[in-house]
Amino acid sequence: MAGAMAKYAYISDDGNTYKVHMDISNALSAGNTPNSAAADVPKRYKPRFVLAAHPTTGRERRIVIGDPANGLWTGATGTVSLPDFAALMAPTAFVVRGRIGERRLG
Repeated sequence: MAGAMAKYAYISDDGNTYKVHMDISNALSAGNTPNSAAADVPKRYKPRFVLAAHPTTGRERRIVIGDPANGLWTGATGTVSLPDFAALMAPTAFVVRGRIGERRLG
């Protein structure tokens, strides 16, 4: 399933709901909601994301968080189960190491 893309809801800090294109496995693991009806996130917006680190290698992945009330974003949840590409897609509990807020450029 890795590599397959779909559209998911992104609730922006400006209060509007947009859609973002994400890898299905990452989006579902992060609790993002499918949505293909909304407009695309404006190009000048950089969506919020968490940095999730593999527990043994430390390699980080960026996972867009569509809802600011999501536990991964608020800090209520400290791990996210993501496919481990090195272990032939076995789910692994990645540790959330950082949260980067939405930016709007220009």
